[in-house]
Amino acid sequence: MRAKGRGTVLVAASSLALASSLALASCGGDSTAEDGRVEITVWHTESTPTTVEALDEIIADYEAANPGVTVSQESVGWGDLQVKFQAALAAGDLPEITQVEPMFVRTLYSQDLLVPLDGVVDSLGDDYLPELRDMFALPDGHDYGVVHAWGTDSVVYRADLYANAPGAGTPEDLETWDDSVEQWQAVSEANDDAYGLMLAGDAAHNVNEETYLWLGSNGGRLFDDDGHVTIDTQEMREVLEYWVELRDSGALSPAWSSQTYADSLSALALGEAATIFSFGRATYTFEDQAPDLVPGEDIKVTANRPVGPSGDEWITQLDAEPWVVFKDSPDADAASDFLEFFFERQNYLRWIGSVPTQLLPVRASLFDDPEYQALPEVRNWGFWIDQQRQMLETGRAYPLMVTRPSDLELPYLSDLYGSEILVDMVMEVVEGGKDIDEAMSDAQARADELLSPLYAD
Repeated sequence: MRAKGRGTVLVAASSLALASSLALASCGGDSTAEDGRVEITVWHTESTPTTVEALDEIIADYEAANPGVTVSQESVGWGDLQVKFQAALAAGDLPEITQVEPMFVRTLYSQDLLVPLDGVVDSLGDDYLPELRDMFALPDGHDYGVVHAWGTDSVVYRADLYANAPGAGTPEDLETWDDSVEQWQAVSEANDDAYGLMLAGDAAHNVNEETYLWLGSNGGRLFDDDGHVTIDTQEMREVLEYWVELRDSGALSPAWSSQTYADSLSALALGEAATIFSFGRATYTFEDQAPDLVPGEDIKVTANRPVGPSGDEWITQLDAEPWVVFKDSPDADAASDFLEFFFERQNYLRWIGSVPTQLLPVRASLFDDPEYQALPEVRNWGFWIDQQRQMLETGRAYPLMVTRPSDLELPYLSDLYGSEILVDMVMEVVEGGKDIDEAMSDAQARADELLSPLYAD
């Protein structure tokens, strides 16, 4: 899941179209050994040692219960996953199971690469949070992805730094972009060494994130009702104007464009920024780098992003990466069986318990499970977990690059994301001083050229 500071795309729809004819004549064809043993390879992006260890334990128990089956896991960094995945496609040697961003499920499905996971979903039953299940229940009546865990992007702030700017309020009070510029500027002026807001601009991924979230919180869209890309709009113009105003007012740290995601977490922990946007894994940075700060008192979270002048309500990001299984693997059935085992209560509790503020359970019952409630991170940071649940239930938490729920149906979201067209536009304007109208027009032309061949019509 996110909290990664990654900057590259997994794989684009156009890349898949070129590679699929090469890839799946023997997808995972070497998985089943000559002696009949079943070998399942699992790729995931959870690099935390405790999470890797938890999956090792789950694998050991599964292998003990299923003689003749071998399961191996590989933690792949998001920055490496694109290259690794494309190489596997070209070689016809995909893993049986991998995690992907939500937008890639439609891309892979459109290329007929995935096996339905109805049995895994059915094993979760009504305990599976409906907001997550519905994302990957596709029109043919089957489920093609199962979310391994989830989280939502929150506004995280240092209450102690805000206290130095009496009268400025806190992020919980913010309603509009104008309010936020005024507040964050006041906080910057009240703290000698801290800025009101820090963004992570070093990675293209994070710039894509802020662009689509601010656009969606301004009533804008990345795609119109016909599924055509739409960048050169008043709503996008206002996003860029807002970004420039944050920069010029001193509300935004001038270091933002060189900051990784991890840097932004440290900036809040070390008192260099009063506000960031973050997922729950940040708690480990705070505990490590600022152990004297009190969760819920010095460090607080709120859901509400400020709303732009053309918007009516904010949106935030839902990080909900699903497991998928590849269709032509000879061990696809065994892979699905392993996922059912993975989601059994005790096994799954090991997984989410490894980073409980980041890996929120897809099983609703686990939130009230005494063993889950007893986890130290849940006791200390339960207010953040509760807030993420509330954000999910509002229906305003959307996956990466989705400004309306229907956008998730488009198989070429990954192309726009991976092209870095939006990133270039933002950087040219905010860091390079390019005229906003010119930057939007150029970005629109580039996006039209890229995506027009992929439109259904």
